[in-house]
Amino acid sequence: MFERNIETELRKWKNWIGRKVLMVRGARQVGKTSVVRKFGQENFDQVVEINLEKKDLLKAFAGVESIVDFEKRVQLLMGKRLIDVETLLFIDEIQESKEILELLRFFAEERPALHVIVAGSLLEAKMSGSWNIPVGRVDYMYMYPMTFFEYLQAKGDRASYEYLRQIRLGDEIKSLAILQKKYQEYVTIGGMPEVVSNFVRSGDYGETQLICAKLQTACAEDVEKYATGSEKKYLGLVMEAAPLIAGTLYKYENFGGSMYKSREMADALKKLEQVMLLRQIKAINFTNLPLQYKEKRAKKMICLDTGLVNFASQNYTNLLKGEYKGRIMEQVVGQTLLAKGLRQKTELAYWSRDRAEGSAEVDFAWSWNNKIIGLEVKPGNTREMKSLFSMIDRGGKQILPLRVSWDNLGMEKYTHSGKKYEIMSVPFYLLERWEDLT
Repeated sequence: MFERNIETELRKWKNWIGRKVLMVRGARQVGKTSVVRKFGQENFDQVVEINLEKKDLLKAFAGVESIVDFEKRVQLLMGKRLIDVETLLFIDEIQESKEILELLRFFAEERPALHVIVAGSLLEAKMSGSWNIPVGRVDYMYMYPMTFFEYLQAKGDRASYEYLRQIRLGDEIKSLAILQKKYQEYVTIGGMPEVVSNFVRSGDYGETQLICAKLQTACAEDVEKYATGSEKKYLGLVMEAAPLIAGTLYKYENFGGSMYKSREMADALKKLEQVMLLRQIKAINFTNLPLQYKEKRAKKMICLDTGLVNFASQNYTNLLKGEYKGRIMEQVVGQTLLAKGLRQKTELAYWSRDRAEGSAEVDFAWSWNNKIIGLEVKPGNTREMKSLFSMIDRGGKQILPLRVSWDNLGMEKYTHSGKKYEIMSVPFYLLERWEDLT
C-alpha cells in the first residue's frame, strides 16, 4: 500500500482537540478510498465503511433522520457499534445521499468524540441550492495524483527519496543524470495510483496506456452522471480538448476549435474544475497583495495528471522535445504546486503585463508569507528571463523569484539592463520542496 503525503495530515486531524467531521475531496481514482482505509486500519481498533454507491446500502440508509437512527441502522446492517475514539466511520461517495450529507452537522454536535471521514468525487457538481454542506461543522482535505516523492516511495526507491528530502541549499547534488531520468519517467506515466501500481509491477509503458484509457472512460462516464442533456456536449468537448492544451493559455470563445459561445464553455470548464479534473489558472498584472485576478484574460490550463495528458496527446516518446516539452513541463509544475494544498486549495495565477506595456509573462505566481512567488519554468537550455526581471522591477522585495529547470539547486546572479538580480534555481525533481528550500 502506497504512502501518501496526506497521511501525515490525517494523523494530525485524528489527534486534534477541535476535530470535526472530515471531508476528503478529490477527483476519481486519485486514491481517496485507499488512503482512508489504510489510515483507519493503522490508527483505529475498528473501521466502519459505508459506500453509498452500493445501491443496497444507499437504500438501507434512505430517509435516515437522526444520529440515533443512523447508528441503529449501522448496527442492524453490519453488526457493529460506533464507539467513540476507537471507531473510524468512513462514508464514501457521500454525494449520493442528501440526507446523510445534511446529517454531518449533528455528528459534530452530538458525537464529537467519534472520528468521521466522508469522501465524494462528484459532490460539488451534484450540489444545488437545496444541498448544503454544514458550514463550520466540517473540515476539508484535498487529494491529488501522486507527487514525484510519493512516486519514489511507491517504487520502493527509499534511497532517492531520503536523499532528496535531506538536500539543503548549497549542497552539491550527486547523480544528476539518474535523478533526471527518474523524474522523466514520472512525467511520462504520471501520478494516478492505479497507473503507478501497474508500472511498479510491470515496468510496461504499454500497460500504463491501457489503464489511462480506462481512467479516461471512467471520467467521461462521470460526466454523464452530473450533466444535463444540454450540458453534455460542452462537457464532452472540454474532456477531449483540455489535455491537448494543458500548460498553455486559452479563451472561452471558440474553445477547442468549436463554435460554442463563451458562456457555455465557461460553465462547462467551471463544472470540471469543481470535480477537480482540471484547474483554470487566472492572470494577475499587479505585484501587490492580496492578488487581484483578471477574470476576462486568457487562462492557463492545468489538467489532473501528466500521464492522462500524455495519453490524450499520444505522446510517450518525445516528451522533452519540441513544443510539447514546454507544455508538459508547465503541466507537471502546475500539478505539483497544486498538490501542496492538502488542507487548503493552492490559489495559483500567472503574471502578465498589460498589452499596452509590452509582452511579459511569468509562468506561475502565488502568495506566500506576505510575498508573491514568481516562478519561471525553463525545460530547455535558455536562461532568458526578461519577464521575471520585469516582475521583480515592479514588485521589488515583495517578489520572491524562482527558476525551475533541469539545472542544479542554488542561488543565481544575473545582470540585465544594468540591474542585478538574484534568483533561486530549483531542479524539477526538488520542486515540491520549494517552501523549505526558500
